[in-house]
Amino acid sequence: MKTLAELVGCLLHAKVRGPLDRPVTGISYHSARVRSGDLFVCLPGTRSHGKRYVQEALAAGAAAVVTDADDVAAEQATVITVPDTRLALALLAACYYDYPATELVLTGVTGTNGKTTTTHLIDALLRSTGAVTGLLGTVGYRIRGQEYPSLATTPEASDLQALLRQMVDAQVTHATMEVSSHALAWYRTVGCDFDTVVLTNITEDHLDFHQTFEHYLGSKSKLFAWLGSLPVKRKRLRRAVLNGDDPHWQHLAEQTPAEILLYGLSDHCHVRAANIRVTRDGVSYHLETPAGQLDLDLKMTGLFSVYNSLAALSVALMEGLALEQIKAVLEEIAGVPGRFEVIDEGQDFTVIVDYAHTPDGLENILRAVREFAQARVLTVFGCGGERDRSKRPLMGEVAGIYSDFVIVTSDNPRGEEQTQIFREILPGLQKQKSKREYLVLFDRKEAIECALNMAQANDVVVIAGKGHETEQIFLDYRIPFDDRLVVKAWLQRRLKKNGDQL
Repeated sequence: MKTLAELVGCLLHAKVRGPLDRPVTGISYHSARVRSGDLFVCLPGTRSHGKRYVQEALAAGAAAVVTDADDVAAEQATVITVPDTRLALALLAACYYDYPATELVLTGVTGTNGKTTTTHLIDALLRSTGAVTGLLGTVGYRIRGQEYPSLATTPEASDLQALLRQMVDAQVTHATMEVSSHALAWYRTVGCDFDTVVLTNITEDHLDFHQTFEHYLGSKSKLFAWLGSLPVKRKRLRRAVLNGDDPHWQHLAEQTPAEILLYGLSDHCHVRAANIRVTRDGVSYHLETPAGQLDLDLKMTGLFSVYNSLAALSVALMEGLALEQIKAVLEEIAGVPGRFEVIDEGQDFTVIVDYAHTPDGLENILRAVREFAQARVLTVFGCGGERDRSKRPLMGEVAGIYSDFVIVTSDNPRGEEQTQIFREILPGLQKQKSKREYLVLFDRKEAIECALNMAQANDVVVIAGKGHETEQIFLDYRIPFDDRLVVKAWLQRRLKKNGDQL
């Protein structure tokens, strides 16, 4: 427990109205979660500002309020006015939880695509050394083997610091986390002392939030620019692992004070892959590193798996793992839930479920499928509502280029009309496909089952957009929905029906 005086001491610009000798029992940014003695931080939301809920927080027992507004009334509580409440929340939370990241070997992975798989591979490699690990990302959180549901790809600053403190208390030694552009733009990782930061790639995404690609790139750059900025003394070197084939790697390299290691296929990369061979069941390549060379034969497929594995093994090399140990670990990993996940119930065609929800991500998946497809590629996809609209025609065009038949369907429509989403996807798709080569079906389950019904021997059905997700989000409700379960149920019904007919 800390006093308000101790916490306010970590803020450079703060105006205080009220006593500072109050004890603080927690930090909250949601009025419904406030407990007696908490510090309530008013965050600007997408629909309303946190200052509207100050009275609710005070009624629940908040000891103090942090706000960026001068007109907040709180007679019984201390009011702390700051220029930016998101930055203040990050600084306050790190201080409240005693900077847990400084007690961990912390790796952060950012990029448009590949973050989830790369973090899982890093975690597996670290666990192979006997390290006690923690993992934070889109699919879920894991602390010393205990699984928890994901709050967000990168949780809000106070939730993040609480999770890192929980890791330290559980004697975790190494933590790996996905770092989203939203989190960086909103200062969620301020107070996290990263040892290593990794770039997977950068292509256009989240322009509904960032508005311009330059702002998106600038947000990603913060992870590299802030490396080593926490004023603590640590003996470990800070390192930046960059995709040397990404056109923006030099920009990021210029932003960071850290030692840089490049991975990729190009000659200038320190860690390289050559002689790549892609099949339905995996990808193999020859690995060249400063520590030596060897051949890798992965159970994960696609060129993107080459890049994800190169990023992860680069981190492992810097953590001192031997090449043979890296090979043994990576060659045993079948993949990550919802990432190029093959659903096999004995059918004579291939079904792949993937999270791809950007033009680049969808292209990566479909190009990988084209590498091994013996017959048609049937693609089912949609675009999320109330999200980046600029990518919709681009995803339609990508689906049209690499698919023989496309079914456009709902993703997570949220509060947006599905007809409007389809209207923005179709111009891109119609550049490549005639009306005989695509369908539009509102119901996602119907769309998936339609593709499965169409599938013939050696076809590949790709169901993209939701991957590991287990619900579908509408305006004011959610329904249980898992692409993988829909596929398995249909395949099992068909298998039973065929068996009954024998």
